Amino acid sequence: MPKKILSALLGLLMVCALNEDILSQENNKIIYDQAYFQKFNITNAADAIKRIPGVEDLTQNQRQSFDPTQSSNKRGFGSYGTQILINGERQSSKSTNIIKTLERIRSESIIRIEVIRGSEAGLDVRSEGVVVNIITDNSSSLSSGTWNAALRTLTSGDSIWSGAASWSTKIKNTDLVIGYEKTAFMNSRLYDEVHVAGDSSIYQYRKRETVEFESKNRISFDLNSRLSDKDIIRINTLIWFDGSEAEPQNQFYYLASDTNRESISKLINWDRKESNDGWEFGGDWEHNFANGSSFKLRTVFTDKNEEQSDISNLTLGSNNPYESSREINDRSENERIIRASFNSKLGKGMLEYGFESAFNKLERDFNLVYLDSNGIQTDSGLINTKGKVEEDRYEGFISYNFPLSNSLGAEFAMNYEWSEISQSGDVSLSREFQYWKPRLDFKLDYKTNRQVRLRIERNVGQINFDDFISSYDEFEERVRAGNPDLRPSTAWEIELEHEWRLPKDGGVITLSGFASEIDGPVERVPISGYAGIGNLGTGERTQAKINGSIRINEILPGGVVRFMGYLQSTEVTDPVTNLKRDLAWFKRWEYLIGIRQDIPGGIYSWGLTFRSYSQVNIYDPYLWGRWAEAPTLGMGFTAKINRNLNANFMVKNVLEDYGVGRKIIYNGFKSLNDIFVTEVFNVKGHTWFKIELEGTF
Repeated sequence: MPKKILSALLGLLMVCALNEDILSQENNKIIYDQAYFQKFNITNAADAIKRIPGVEDLTQNQRQSFDPTQSSNKRGFGSYGTQILINGERQSSKSTNIIKTLERIRSESIIRIEVIRGSEAGLDVRSEGVVVNIITDNSSSLSSGTWNAALRTLTSGDSIWSGAASWSTKIKNTDLVIGYEKTAFMNSRLYDEVHVAGDSSIYQYRKRETVEFESKNRISFDLNSRLSDKDIIRINTLIWFDGSEAEPQNQFYYLASDTNRESISKLINWDRKESNDGWEFGGDWEHNFANGSSFKLRTVFTDKNEEQSDISNLTLGSNNPYESSREINDRSENERIIRASFNSKLGKGMLEYGFESAFNKLERDFNLVYLDSNGIQTDSGLINTKGKVEEDRYEGFISYNFPLSNSLGAEFAMNYEWSEISQSGDVSLSREFQYWKPRLDFKLDYKTNRQVRLRIERNVGQINFDDFISSYDEFEERVRAGNPDLRPSTAWEIELEHEWRLPKDGGVITLSGFASEIDGPVERVPISGYAGIGNLGTGERTQAKINGSIRINEILPGGVVRFMGYLQSTEVTDPVTNLKRDLAWFKRWEYLIGIRQDIPGGIYSWGLTFRSYSQVNIYDPYLWGRWAEAPTLGMGFTAKINRNLNANFMVKNVLEDYGVGRKIIYNGFKSLNDIFVTEVFNVKGHTWFKIELEGTF
């Protein structure tokens, strides 16, 4: 099915008129000037990027890591991260969303946007295909600002507000930006489940509804100051205070004999409250020498504190308390990063070398108790529920970017990492790790607007320190054992990309192939009679992908067709059955097709996107499952009310289906015991609507 859609899109290419012009092409850069964006109804830099073919994904954070169970946290600061730069620099921050930063840059401040293809010397980030560099005008001393306010509502009747505001000014050679942001997330799902006993008889039905609210408040302060012709300092600070709350979740159980599903056999009330606060300070100092070399010192300090409380009340019938559980989870973590690097010319290339040190700490106290109908408290008996995990890591690095010919460029990089991970509290353990991490990049411009890129690299994943300490999964109703022996997974990766930029900026089509061999992928494994997060043996992953944006001006003036699709396979040995299988939660295929039109005149624009996924397999020592996420359809509309004000309207999850799944749960580890129960469930979501006003002043 995905192949047919992609074939149709490529066929559409043959009949499209491609008549848009770009400003210029300088070697490896495609440059879009301010005049290019004036025909669109955009208000900020985030909107501007979405109008450039081939880079839309950079605003979606859709890049999939080689191991989906790895922590979402980046390993240190390094030379990886966002592929969006502002005036050649990336933010000295790991907690700030780059898209929110772009929304604070007025469209009038954009001088040009550079699309840098492949690896290039002097970049502040390693390229993963393309890098976008936004050049802004900082000459004006006039103050300005941006703002937005939005209302999001579900068809269930629930609604939530969000908004943001920023103000920027210039004092002599210093640029200041102060911002406040309130983001809000709301989710509601309906579960309809059937429980089948081991003898294939239906014995129970379950219905439940979950409603979750999440609020995030951010206060930011950014400073960029030119101290002299040779020295620049940049500071990014962030303070946050967030909270989330799950409305009391009622879970209704019906016996199979109750054909009308009217009498309640069991009722679980689950009430969750969570809060977290923290701060981050990031700064860098750059010194440029007379010979063209430069030195940069960068620091990132982060502190996070979280408190979570779960209360579950189980009743039999309608009035008689049977059991309740109380779960308390307090955690705090911090990270300290220092990175120093030198850049200097060497022959025809650019040499970068330096070091980075990172210090991470997690302290967590988890407690789970049960109460019977008389209020008598019983401890859960979990071990390894309280502790501290620390990591000290040091890394030296060197890279050399150089041309081999007028059309062929290369970059070689080598990193050496030494780290120590220690755990104290209920468990005391200390381990050391050492890794060599080479990387080799090639780019070949073999025809006008055609480029081939090759990357070979050894990657080290970042583990989640929470997995070292035991916890309880309320959704699965199972203990998750902590694993003090958890180690980072590593992977040898090779990726080959072919980029075809169509004539006259008619669009971009990228074909890519990816393969990796993974040592110790992180998944659920048996630990001391329980299930927890641990390392498997050796795994493999291969992927073929197509990604493209094509202008269709003759069919739809100002229209762009967007498409993406991939096929992939994975393989690993199951730690319980010793059989070959997929990596857990990996999609075998996915495709997206969308269309957007900026209606000529620069006042109105609209778009819609359809996305479909393959089913995924779920693996656990106690169970096997399959989940098929339903296709999604979303649409949006934007109107420019005046020069400084836009109105946006969005609809998502139009189809309201969330997915269907099946779980086979065993009486113990699945290789040793019979089936206990099979759960078949259908999950519905709600369509949500968003109305937003965004403007500048």
